[in-house]
Amino acid sequence: MKTIALFDNGSGAHHITYLRLFSQTLLKMGFTVITFCREPDEVSDWIYSHCAEQVGNFHIFKVEEVKAPVLPIVGEMPRTFMVLAQWQYAARIIQQTVSKIGKNPDLVFFAWLDDYLSDYLTHHIIDRIFPFKWSGLYFTPNYLKFGQRFLPIFGTPLTPYILTKSPNCCSLALLNETEVKTLQDQIKTPVIAFPDITDESPPDVNYSIAKQIREQASNRKIVGLVGGLTKRKGLLTLLEVARKSIQEDYFFVFVGKLYNLELSPEEIAKIQDFVESQPSNCLFHFERIPNEAQFNAVIDTCDILFAAYHDFPYSSNILTKAAVFEKPVIVSDGFCMSERVKAFGLGVSIPQGNVDKCIEALHHLSEQLDTDTSIKLNFQEYRNVHSIQRLYCAFQSIFDKITV
Repeated sequence: MKTIALFDNGSGAHHITYLRLFSQTLLKMGFTVITFCREPDEVSDWIYSHCAEQVGNFHIFKVEEVKAPVLPIVGEMPRTFMVLAQWQYAARIIQQTVSKIGKNPDLVFFAWLDDYLSDYLTHHIIDRIFPFKWSGLYFTPNYLKFGQRFLPIFGTPLTPYILTKSPNCCSLALLNETEVKTLQDQIKTPVIAFPDITDESPPDVNYSIAKQIREQASNRKIVGLVGGLTKRKGLLTLLEVARKSIQEDYFFVFVGKLYNLELSPEEIAKIQDFVESQPSNCLFHFERIPNEAQFNAVIDTCDILFAAYHDFPYSSNILTKAAVFEKPVIVSDGFCMSERVKAFGLGVSIPQGNVDKCIEALHHLSEQLDTDTSIKLNFQEYRNVHSIQRLYCAFQSIFDKITV
């Protein structure tokens, strides 16, 4: 029986969800799984309740956040040194675990590979630090936004995926299926398309926020921005849409932790003023949703999901949520999410940040929901493409590439 190590020292609901589903899938494929994460109880409790027959092959260990190296006077070191520290920490923790449980991983899979890729870092350095075969899921490939750069003298690529030249790198996984071939044409390492999976737990019908949304919305169409609330997710755009639609038959919900880091003091003040005005067409709940069943309960209350993110060329599993719960979605033109919405008929694309076009999209989707029952027929195909069954196939493709 092969042993797979899953490694992720990120934190938050997204990381937990992926580690749960990855661990479950690998266990059911017959592997011994060693999971390393910041919140082991959140993962292990779920695994014990969903994989009772395989828990004997499951091991989990807590890891700590790796802090950015800091030097006196110089201050925080460049990202390359941070990434190097991530590799060193992962190698040390895995080696300590191997000595404890006597199982050497046949493959280390980084569930968030982004933290382990950097410009200027060649595989020769990593090969000395990290002696295990590895692969990982690259969520936000920089080359999608910035193209390829080179060292001016040597012509050496600076892009983060130069580390894939390592003989220990078995493959690289991407969520954006249209970019798999683009990257594969540039590197020799196999590039695998992964489904953008999501937790499909039945909604918690007793979740108080979901009940409150339904009660306050009455018969109005519910438009939701759910999850971490950031400027990047189009928060300011939807707030302005709500402000301009006060007389229309919509109810806007903003549910999730509010992050101020991307916002200017003026923007924060504008949000506070709007919230404090207690608009009759809005519900604000700026706290993290405790679990996936409650998250899904909020999604299920919505008629339309807002996901018109700003400058976001990547995949988002809010589309998978939309497909699972059959909710049409509004996204921004020009990127991966827009391509999928158009290909699968999941909703409408608008120019990012365009308030008037967003209102037009709401009118269109509302009319469609009221008159066209066929809209719900478009979601099944997307669910199939981004399903757990596809995850099995994707992992199998990775293991097929491993040379022992």
